[in-house]
Amino acid sequence: MTDVSRIHLCRHGEVDAVWKGRIYGGLDVELSEAGRERFNRLAEQLRHLPLAAIYSSDLRRARDGAERIAAVFGLPVSTDERLREISRGHWAGEHVDEIEAKSPGAHAAYFADPYGYRGHGGETHADVLERVRPALTEIAERHAGEEVLVVCHGQVMRIMVSWILEIPGHASFSMMTGHGGLTTIDRYPDGAWVVQAVNAPVVRKGGWGGRTHKP
Repeated sequence: MTDVSRIHLCRHGEVDAVWKGRIYGGLDVELSEAGRERFNRLAEQLRHLPLAAIYSSDLRRARDGAERIAAVFGLPVSTDERLREISRGHWAGEHVDEIEAKSPGAHAAYFADPYGYRGHGGETHADVLERVRPALTEIAERHAGEEVLVVCHGQVMRIMVSWILEIPGHASFSMMTGHGGLTTIDRYPDGAWVVQAVNAPVVRKGGWGGRTHKP
């Protein structure tokens, strides 16, 4: 068990209210004051974790939160653009009602087949997995036997966990990824991934839970 890598995936805090109902995806949107305060509190709540490193998406809303936690631990933040939120193509910046008015049924088509839908001109879930999985694998291999925090995005977390658990694409949308929520995954030396918790309090290291997926 000593070589097991534990990664705590953490979703960024709330963004400005002007984005409510709008799709921003890979746009570089800033945290709201509430989002910043959430991560100030979260930093204190996570103080007991034996974190060896802190990683983040390079988007400001993730990086800002990661830096607030890093300040408590005295650790630097390593950013990786592969951990960015899904690109929404020409949907980015538009209100969901505007998208439906312009392209009736587009949302339904995406939710029905998120791994294949390209109608928005952005990334599919398969595209996101193709960049996120290698990034997290590299982090896990770099920190064998250690615990790290990765501040990223809701779809990044949802897609990675869905792959591990072999959840069908359309069913993955029922998975909660709340702001500041932690999703904990382990990687074993043989390449097996295990989901320990989704949007839940920190899981103590040493347990085996969830289902594995061996690439």
